[in-house]
Amino acid sequence: LSDRSVRSCYAVCQMALDKAVEERLVHSNPAIGCKLSPLKGKEMKILTQDEIQRFLIQAKAEGMYELFLLELATGLRLGEIAALQWDDLNPTTGELRINKQAGTVGPEVVICEPKTKAAVRTLILPPTVLKVMREYKAKVDSRWMFPSPVKEDTPMTPGAVRRRLQIILERAGCKRIRFHDLRHTFATLSLENGMDV
Repeated sequence: LSDRSVRSCYAVCQMALDKAVEERLVHSNPAIGCKLSPLKGKEMKILTQDEIQRFLIQAKAEGMYELFLLELATGLRLGEIAALQWDDLNPTTGELRINKQAGTVGPEVVICEPKTKAAVRTLILPPTVLKVMREYKAKVDSRWMFPSPVKEDTPMTPGAVRRRLQIILERAGCKRIRFHDLRHTFATLSLENGMDV
């Protein structure tokens, strides 16, 4: 089982045994003092330059080029990129305002405030990425930058983006990574190219 599953089982057992003590079914909670193994951090994976090239070529073939190019150029969180609207981008200056995120509640997409106050920020897109986004805007008839292909006037769901990512990675012959690893790829490339931390 994963660390998360083990901890969930432990928490349920702990609560059940606490209730048993409260109702005097047992003298003490035998789960008290139980040691859990330390959490293992997930291994960070990043795409190599060659993989990025293959990945973007395949993303273009799949109609997802602009989304993944923007991700690799900015390192946005999945919810942030899914919530982008055209009003968030200044097509002249390249300023991109990040002030919301998309999530799901059941089948519905919900737009809410970002995780933290620091997550509200303005980025400047590189000129080449801005040019691609301006050309892309001419083809998109929606207020959402990356609209849902199945439901009118809603953004793509984060889950749909994750699924498309895995299909593109597989077809491009790249290693399997999480969407969050694209953020790590962005950060690594930025540092390698001398960007200030």
